[in-house]
Amino acid sequence: MALTRPLLMIYNLIQAAALPCLGPLVLLYFFSRSKYRGHLAGRLGRLPDLSPLKGRSPRIWVHALSVGEVNAASALVKAISQRWQGAGIICSATTATGLTTLKRKLGHTAHVITTTPFDLLPLVNKVLKEISPDCFILVETDIWPNLIWSMRKSGIRTMLVNGSLSSLSAGRLSHLEPVKDILYGGFDSLAMQSSYDSRRLLKLGCNPDKVSAPGNLKYDIEVPKIEESEKVLLRKVTGLKDMSPLWVAGSTHPGEEDLIFAAHRDLKQVFRELQLLIAPRDPKRGFELEASAKGMGFKVVRRSSMVAKPSDVDIVVLDTLGELLKFYSLCDIAFVGGTLVNIGGHNLLEPAAYGVPVIFGPYVESARSIAEDLLACGGGNRVSGEKELKEVLNRLLKNSGERTDMGNKAKALLQKNQGAVAKYLDLIAKTLGRIP
Repeated sequence: MALTRPLLMIYNLIQAAALPCLGPLVLLYFFSRSKYRGHLAGRLGRLPDLSPLKGRSPRIWVHALSVGEVNAASALVKAISQRWQGAGIICSATTATGLTTLKRKLGHTAHVITTTPFDLLPLVNKVLKEISPDCFILVETDIWPNLIWSMRKSGIRTMLVNGSLSSLSAGRLSHLEPVKDILYGGFDSLAMQSSYDSRRLLKLGCNPDKVSAPGNLKYDIEVPKIEESEKVLLRKVTGLKDMSPLWVAGSTHPGEEDLIFAAHRDLKQVFRELQLLIAPRDPKRGFELEASAKGMGFKVVRRSSMVAKPSDVDIVVLDTLGELLKFYSLCDIAFVGGTLVNIGGHNLLEPAAYGVPVIFGPYVESARSIAEDLLACGGGNRVSGEKELKEVLNRLLKNSGERTDMGNKAKALLQKNQGAVAKYLDLIAKTLGRIP
């Protein structure tokens, strides 16, 4: 770690040199886009009202990059609030959708919800001085050198929880040891999703006293119980027929949707009543997906535009936040997006929680261990592209017994691996150095 301080100095010198030229352009870029504009002030160090933290101790700051990380963190944050009932809990996210999800899921648990500042020393130091946390918990990713090392310098305990490190990233870092130290050396605890991840960190030379593998928080997923009456209502207001087969394509990205629509078009030649609900990762792309599906001849409706019961619908575009889980509970088969294009995948366990067979593509770096577990237990199926997607859907739609068996195995896997939250709580207590 001898090179850490010089490299941090170089990092900050580069920022200082680039800021006069690039700073205004970056601000203009953020201000010109609505998804960034709303929390730009927070990125510049402006904090919301911190008075709810007054008199509370310890102050525990939990940061999650975006929606997936927020979902993974939600059960942990709620458990922290129960174990340390006098604590002041700060939750932050970087993206607009992450902040929206934080407010929806943890608005009644966290005392302060904010975003992180740009990784500029003056902004970082201002925010740390005002929040004055005792412990900073980073969920999965979004490591910024100035933020982590400034906390270390200030004596703030820092933890990486539910961390993951792909073989590709580990291979790159093995040739860049100083970068590895800047990224991971500032943490007091490095708690990883799996033994594969922890072994990769150890192989890179990370301190074994800091590294552990408590498990994957995503197995402790919180899913709402959907009553039968609500299912009936959801189907009614969206035009999904009671007796028609339904598949859901969740958290999709550009490059996947056309393949999904093509598969659906061909499958409808065999299964006339088949319906599809597709949920783009970015809900604002709802118009784009609607136009694309209509261009292929489908009868399409967007969830956000429904003012009356739709009729005779081929595809529902779910362009609202917070409803995907409910529709997973309705479907016969689920495809999880970000896996047919090189995004890395999203939460494969959400449909599994409702006993639904899970299909995904080859790009699952962000959910690698879960994908392997689903394949091993028989609850999931990997496809390479449109052809295999159609083949698997065709087979499962024809065989209700296989669908049920796959769904049961996926749900059993989820239940078997739950319990990571309790292990992380013990690790937080150890890191804080105080037992409640």
